[in-house]
Amino acid sequence: MRRMLLLAAALMAFVLVGIASAAKPQTVTISVARPTVVYGDSVKLTGTVSNRQASEHVAVLGHQYDATTFTQVDMVTTMAKGAWSYMASPQIQTSYLARWDAVTSQIVDVKVRPRIRLSLVSRTATRGTFSVAVSGNRPFTGKRVLIERLTASGPTTVKSVKLSAASSATLTIRLPSHRARVRVVMSSSQAAPGYIAGYSNVWKSS
Repeated sequence: MRRMLLLAAALMAFVLVGIASAAKPQTVTISVARPTVVYGDSVKLTGTVSNRQASEHVAVLGHQYDATTFTQVDMVTTMAKGAWSYMASPQIQTSYLARWDAVTSQIVDVKVRPRIRLSLVSRTATRGTFSVAVSGNRPFTGKRVLIERLTASGPTTVKSVKLSAASSATLTIRLPSHRARVRVVMSSSQAAPGYIAGYSNVWKSS
């Protein structure tokens, strides 16, 4: 009798475990370290698989803003506790998801700013000549950028410049005798499609 009770208890425990397992379908998660990057930079995608096992294969899929479908960009292997990671380098606004076995994660979006470089070409006592270069996976010919002076009361736009076929421009602006701070801004309307507003490095005079 005791043996039968033990066997019944073992069978019940097995059934309960099976029910619990059936109640928890397989899942894979995905998250992004930050939602915005500058063109040419990378961002880390991370996630886990629900069985918490190492050596599982997770496909990372990407969808650029103008694409019609997701395509696989890489295959990664899970580490301890089922964790996975991938360094993504989106060239333009891109959505990502993870696929593990027959399940897929939610979608995360990464927006991209154009890379803008501001360099001093020459300077006199009252003026400075600068070069501006804007980078992306397509040209920004004919787009406009704003030249701003940064002051204690906030940024002030001093000039609007149209970019050449090389996505660059050369310009001259007035400068104070000391402690000038200058940057370049491209608005979302000029950066679009596929890019959001971008900002250059800040040039500082002594």
